[in-house]
Amino acid sequence: MTIRVVHIFSPNFKRRFGGPIFDWKYAFSRWNDPEIEHLVLDYDKHQLGKASEVFDFQFPSSQASVSRIERAVWIFYLTQNLSRLASNYDVIHFHILWWGSLIAAGWAKKYSIPTVYQSVLLDADTPGNIRKERFGKIKVNLLKNFSCVLAISDFLAQDYLENGFKKEQVVTLMNSVDTSVFQPLSVDNEKTKLRQRFGLPINATILIFVGSIIHRKGVDVLVEAFKQVSQNIPDVFLLLVGPHTKQENPSLDENWIVALQNSLAEANLTSKVNFLGLVADRQVLADLYRASDLFVFPSRVEGLGNVILEAMASGLPVIVSDLPVFEGVIRHNENGVTVPVEDIPATAQAIMKLINSPILAEEYGRKAREDAVQNFSFSSWQSRLVEVYQRLITDKLSNDGEILSRRK
Repeated sequence: MTIRVVHIFSPNFKRRFGGPIFDWKYAFSRWNDPEIEHLVLDYDKHQLGKASEVFDFQFPSSQASVSRIERAVWIFYLTQNLSRLASNYDVIHFHILWWGSLIAAGWAKKYSIPTVYQSVLLDADTPGNIRKERFGKIKVNLLKNFSCVLAISDFLAQDYLENGFKKEQVVTLMNSVDTSVFQPLSVDNEKTKLRQRFGLPINATILIFVGSIIHRKGVDVLVEAFKQVSQNIPDVFLLLVGPHTKQENPSLDENWIVALQNSLAEANLTSKVNFLGLVADRQVLADLYRASDLFVFPSRVEGLGNVILEAMASGLPVIVSDLPVFEGVIRHNENGVTVPVEDIPATAQAIMKLINSPILAEEYGRKAREDAVQNFSFSSWQSRLVEVYQRLITDKLSNDGEILSRRK
């Protein structure tokens, strides 16, 4: 039996770059298990399409956001189309937690249609924090209508369990990484060629950050730490890869970014920092990791950033905040270094320690690569997700049988 899964993304998913879109674009293109047929509700064509075909698009240079009115209209569009097309799918997999998704989950429960919600960011889409929002208790109650919550870390899963979700309702499924694309340097002179290609300094120690240039990601912490490092190690360079203009991400605070740039200018470090912008091409991103020496990610709040797995798979030593969601992924002083959240001096010290200890940095990078290959492969992730879908269908058939018996 082939299980038909329809995926629900935001109505602007073709026009707004984001981690889940980037990750599933890859997953749909790579999927090779015939037991699951992935479909996507294509808002442009008002129909279900084969996921790999619907996601065969290029991200535009200018990103588009969705207004409140458009979100409200989307509620009716979503429920109407899910109802109209109900005979064409077996499971609904939601990737966005708007009111439309919550209402649609209640509708699906009424008609015994299994639903999945994929929770990816601590606080932003976990019930412990949602309860604090306006109408938060209503949202959490509606969230409980989902048949299954996929949490990308144990810490996120625990938040659901502590807020009244059933144990069998919550599944931890960590992200995967393409270790065939994100991999270490293959030849000694490859790094030099890559740096020449991207216009990066050939002999400098290059620190790389990947993600939106926003407060939550701790970019300000990294910039301040970089200023301290530069005072002690002059030949160091910072590469910031990710949206840094409203054109690339409409929700960015450009004034905050300008303040960062002004701070660097005051320290005479403008020439040593490159705000590269959005990179949507996986191969280009992989090459940027390989062109670098050290990955630094001092995020304040996270789910389980895929960029960490990408850096690990690329064989880079990594420095991350000691957030609970990273437990079991980054082991302090084994396959990377963890530093206290918002601790600028500790971040600077960790960077300098690895720069001044190249053998240690190389060892951390080697172990990080081994862990990425062993624990975060796409094939393992795919197999686990298939099990989740199969269980949902088995539970549905069992429940349908019980209902039929009671009616008789």
